[in-house]
Amino acid sequence: MRVDGTDAAARVVERVRAERRGALVFTIGTGCCESTAPFLYEDFWPGPDQEVVGEVAGVPVYAPEYLRRMYPGDDGVVIDVEEGLTAESMSIETAYDCRFVLRDRSGAPVRGDNAEACATTGPPAGEAVPGAVSALRTLGSVELPEPLRRARMR
Repeated sequence: MRVDGTDAAARVVERVRAERRGALVFTIGTGCCESTAPFLYEDFWPGPDQEVVGEVAGVPVYAPEYLRRMYPGDDGVVIDVEEGLTAESMSIETAYDCRFVLRDRSGAPVRGDNAEACATTGPPAGEAVPGAVSALRTLGSVELPEPLRRARMR
């Protein structure tokens, strides 16, 4: 598998690198609902089945074995960036009002195939979950466990 990045993606990575101190790493194929989305993390430790499959602006891109098997040899994808997307994600670039995306070599978006795994049976978007407010009132304030209170987040 081979993963490359567009010039636009490289510019975002360079901007992130200029403002961060830790080592940057991309990982793809490790999310739930966004299984194909590239995630840019700082000081991330890849899983044991992940290997480097490319780089964007000098930042290594890791992919798990199942994904590497889907793109043998030099087959692969390109990490690109879409501007103006405000998405909730742990990927660093969302703080810059953009989102990394995967494209095939022709430039078409790559989509995950696990939409069913992410389907929910809750109320439609924007509607309240029955009992949620009263449950929160009952809980009051909840403290984090000691190890999480000491954790350093970036």
